[in-house]
Amino acid sequence: MLMVFLLFSCKKERSDFIWERSLSPGDALFIAYAPDSGIVSCGVMNSQPYLLKLSKDRKIVADYNYGSEGQFSSAWSDTSGFIAGGNSDGKMLLVRLDKEGQKIWDTTISASFNIDLSTLIYTGTGTFLAVGSIDPAADADASGILFIRFDTAGKVLQHKEITDPNFISANSATVDNAGNIYLALTMRNSGANSRAAAAKYNSDFQKIWETELYNNPDVSSACLGIVLSGSDSLYVTGKTEVARTDGTLDNSYIASLTKTGMVGKKKYLENSNSGSALICINTDQIMMLNRNCFIIINIDPVNGYNTNLIRMFGVCNSYTTDAYGSALDLNYDGNIFVAGSKGGNFYLALKSSSQ
Repeated sequence: MLMVFLLFSCKKERSDFIWERSLSPGDALFIAYAPDSGIVSCGVMNSQPYLLKLSKDRKIVADYNYGSEGQFSSAWSDTSGFIAGGNSDGKMLLVRLDKEGQKIWDTTISASFNIDLSTLIYTGTGTFLAVGSIDPAADADASGILFIRFDTAGKVLQHKEITDPNFISANSATVDNAGNIYLALTMRNSGANSRAAAAKYNSDFQKIWETELYNNPDVSSACLGIVLSGSDSLYVTGKTEVARTDGTLDNSYIASLTKTGMVGKKKYLENSNSGSALICINTDQIMMLNRNCFIIINIDPVNGYNTNLIRMFGVCNSYTTDAYGSALDLNYDGNIFVAGSKGGNFYLALKSSSQ
């Protein structure tokens, strides 16, 4: 049974930056806390895949441009270097770099459809999973999911392509300790509108279940982010639409699912916004990024209400902004890294999480 929570409660809004940096034209699509307390981010800069490593004191220690059109949408790092996943010329792109940002190897993998997004997940013992699909905004007839398992030397260990006429894109992915894969999906309706869904695949890339997230068929929706919590529940975020006098308007949401695919609580958050990313900061406490204006929401899903709202900018209108957030993470002292674009530029910021 679906439970919808419409209560929107915030204790305090804050807008104090610790640090921010705007680089060349582009978009930061990923950010993560590095093992040496630095920052790893990647995305697109000047229409090319780009990766950036900052030290703990936020100085550039490595950066890399792939040299052809495309983007990096996910990355992994350890003390020896980086692996980035993305796309180039409609193919999945995987690149290994050393700690100075020099290329060790790269490979591109074709599918029967264009690859725009690649989610990269370290699965242990030197192996990685890459999940590729088109961008949900792409107007494409052919679409599907490309699963690739590979090692640190770039050797492909498993390869599976899945096509489905109802499928549009896999926008985010996560795995559990058993190797099961959970996907945030955008699917096709019988009409023109898209619908949000989530799915579970086993480690051999066989679908276990697929669940629609209570969609109104009269409007479009999408599932854009997914995270597995410490209590083994799933949380997803994305956007749906709400009617207005001159058409429709995006509305962000968060929803919970069991690991068997049953939908639990669902909460609608802010008009003229979409949920773009989720992280689990402790058992059953979720931090969510609303795309427009980088609005961060600390959510206690157990009780179904917001515990805190953090606005990155003191003055920012979600209806007209040019500041768009794609990813977030916590650094070593619990403050919040965010990545996205501002004014059309590749943009990173560090925000205080303290009261």
